[in-house]
Amino acid sequence: MTNEDKNIIWLDLFPFLSYQKKVKLLSLFDVSLDIKKVFLLKPAFREVLTQEEFKKMSALLDDNYLNSQIERFERSKIEMITINNDKYPSQLKEIDSPPLCLYCLGNTQLLNTLSIAFVGTRKPTDYGIVTTKQFVKELVKYNITIISGLAVGVDTTAHKTALEEGGNTIAVLAGGLYHIYPVMNLGLARKIAENNLLITETSPDVSAQSYYFPLRNRIIAGLSKGVVITEAGEKSGALITTNYAIDYGREIFAVPGKINSPASAGVNKLIDEYPPAFTINPDKILDFLHINKENFENSSVQLDLNAQNIIDYIKAEKKTFQEIADYTKLPVNELNALLLELEMNGIITKLANNSYIMS
Repeated sequence: MTNEDKNIIWLDLFPFLSYQKKVKLLSLFDVSLDIKKVFLLKPAFREVLTQEEFKKMSALLDDNYLNSQIERFERSKIEMITINNDKYPSQLKEIDSPPLCLYCLGNTQLLNTLSIAFVGTRKPTDYGIVTTKQFVKELVKYNITIISGLAVGVDTTAHKTALEEGGNTIAVLAGGLYHIYPVMNLGLARKIAENNLLITETSPDVSAQSYYFPLRNRIIAGLSKGVVITEAGEKSGALITTNYAIDYGREIFAVPGKINSPASAGVNKLIDEYPPAFTINPDKILDFLHINKENFENSSVQLDLNAQNIIDYIKAEKKTFQEIADYTKLPVNELNALLLELEMNGIITKLANNSYIMS
C-alpha cells in the first residue's frame, strides 16, 4: 500500500472531515509523502481545519495506530481501493467529487462490469415490486450487474431478485461496513458479500447519517450505465439519484405508474418533464446497451473461468490487449488463444488498435 493510499485512509478515520477538506489537505503537499510526518509542520493545514479538528488529528499521528486500523479492516476482508488504484472504476472518476476511497467487501471484479442501477420508493406497492422483479429478472439474463442502495423497498427487491436469479449485484452503502444500515437488511448484506459486492466511501467504523444518503446516491449513478426508477413518490430520495444520473450523462429509464397513485407521482412527473425516460419494457435498456438478445440466447459456447473473467473485465468499456494481460495475469499464448476463441464465437470484437470490446 502506497503513502498516497495511506494518506487517504488516515483522513477517512476522521468522520468530521468533509470531502472538500480532505481534497484540500491532500493538495497542500506532495501526496507521495506521509501526511502524518508533515502535519504539524505545515501551517497551511491549520488554515483548513478548525482548532478542534486540528487537535483531534494531531493526537493520532502514530504510524502504529493507522497500521492497526488497516490490518483490522483487512482481517475483516475489507479491500480498500483508493482513487489512485488500477482497480478503481474508471467511469466513477468522471463524476463530481469522486470518492477518494472505496471500502469493499466481496467480489471487487464487479466494479468494472456492465451495470444498471435500480432506485425507488421504500414503500413500494405490489405494482412496484412486480415491476422491479420483472426488469431485474430480464437484465440479469444478459450478465448485467444490478446496482442499488440496500434500502428497504425497491432496493431490497432489486438485490434479492438478482441473487435469486443467479445474477450479480452491488449494494452501495451510506455508512461503514461495520454498521450495516438498515439493520433489517443485515442478512441480505451478508448474502451479497459472499459472491457479490458491498461498497461504501465511508470508513468501516462510521455509522450511516442522514446527509450520507444523497452522497451515496451519486456513487450509484456514477457506477452505472443507466438508472431505472420503477416506483417513486413526488418527494422520493430516488429522484436525487436520477438527477445525478442526468448530470453525469447516464441514461434514465422511468417506468410509469397509475396517474392517481401517490407511489408513482415522482416517476410520472419525471416522465412528463423528461419524456425520453419513458420505459415500459426491459428491451429498451438492452437496446441502449447494444445487447442482441437473439445472438446472446443462441450462443452455446461454454466458457471457462478465465474466458468469463475476460468478458466481465471488458463489459464496461473497451480494453487493450496489454490491459487484459495485466488484469488476468495469463501467459501471452494462452490469452491469445482465449481472445481468438471469444472473437470467433462472436462474443467480443477486435479493433484496429489491438483493443477489444463486447460484440
